[in-house]
Amino acid sequence: MALILVWTGMNYSFVGDVFIIEKHKTIVMKKLILMLVVAVAAISNASAMNLKEAFNALSNIQNVNVVTPDYNLPIDADIVQNGQLAAGYNLNKEQIAEAGTAAYTILNQVPLTSMVNGGNNGEVASFIYAMPNDSGSNDLLVVAMSGYKGSVVFFYTTADDAYVSAIKSAPLKIEGNFLSLEAKMSDGNEFNIILSKAR
Repeated sequence: MALILVWTGMNYSFVGDVFIIEKHKTIVMKKLILMLVVAVAAISNASAMNLKEAFNALSNIQNVNVVTPDYNLPIDADIVQNGQLAAGYNLNKEQIAEAGTAAYTILNQVPLTSMVNGGNNGEVASFIYAMPNDSGSNDLLVVAMSGYKGSVVFFYTTADDAYVSAIKSAPLKIEGNFLSLEAKMSDGNEFNIILSKAR
């Protein structure tokens, strides 16, 4: 039994096997647009990365081979000992451009709503993402990149809501090749990112 759509322009009703649409065009168009938006959102969510997946992808970027914190690390925080690090230092112009492009390609697959702080001026960049996890805390992904220093740093760990909230409200300063983010925790600990000529 075929369903035949007939446009009439007023109300809609069934006439035997014929479904007569008599709604205004605007209502029908709104429904079609809404269905399209829902379909696009579903496709986007299906391809979105969680923070662990993003870190794993970032850690496989060419020339990202440092996994142990050292004096080059621009992140100063107590949680560094409990997390995972992937970094590349002293990259030349071509290497930093390649690593930066690859990093942005990966980060574009992370939901933007999970970014809690960050900024970029073309010379330095830092982005911090947080997502609730199944254990009741939050997965945390920290990205810090400097074209001047030729460095890319990716750090993954977990943190509680208070920690994430402190990072979210921390001031971010960017000027030239200098970037700083300083978060003070309620327990007296700090979470700092410093990108500069020296670091």
